[in-house]
Amino acid sequence: MPRATLAITLPDEMWLAPVTRENPDATFRVLSALPAEDGAGVGLVEARGVSPDEMRSVVASSDALRDGDVLPAENGVLVQFETRTPTLLSATRSAKLPLDFPFEVEAGVARWTLTATHERLARLGDELDARGVDYRLERVDTGAREETDPLTDRQRDVLDAAADAGYYDEPRACSLTDVADDVGLAKSTVSGILHRAERALVHDHLD
Repeated sequence: MPRATLAITLPDEMWLAPVTRENPDATFRVLSALPAEDGAGVGLVEARGVSPDEMRSVVASSDALRDGDVLPAENGVLVQFETRTPTLLSATRSAKLPLDFPFEVEAGVARWTLTATHERLARLGDELDARGVDYRLERVDTGAREETDPLTDRQRDVLDAAADAGYYDEPRACSLTDVADDVGLAKSTVSGILHRAERALVHDHLD
């Protein structure tokens, strides 16, 4: 079964995004996380290279957190948190794809390792696209060389629609707004999907 590594850019509204970007030399590891019954998310994060007082300030000032406790630990601190909007957890739950813990977050980017079929990985990509989460597939290890589609179904559908409408013609035959109207999505959503699809194709070609 394929084993994939994804680089997930944390949305700005997630509480870990700003503190990891402001402390690029610190180490943050998400030890566990799971969705709660009321739609929230709970988890445990280990932080090294950040003082307990700084983490308490982050927890106290974050609108994304409903609750949080900062506990001293060997060589760092532990943060037991409850978040209001578990965007990434909801994506993995909808895709029915469990995460491997722990995983690290560095400068606002989380790196996930997942063991799953290509179909479930594609479904996760669709769920992340639907939430406007930026991500990149860094590696897929199948145990043997295998040709794989770098695009999710959603990315390919939108890219095909844009190409058919003449978005990539020279001169361009339609606008991004026209493509968005054709596929029934917001202009900003289509822009993000096309950007990630183009980047995936470029990386796949260079690899």
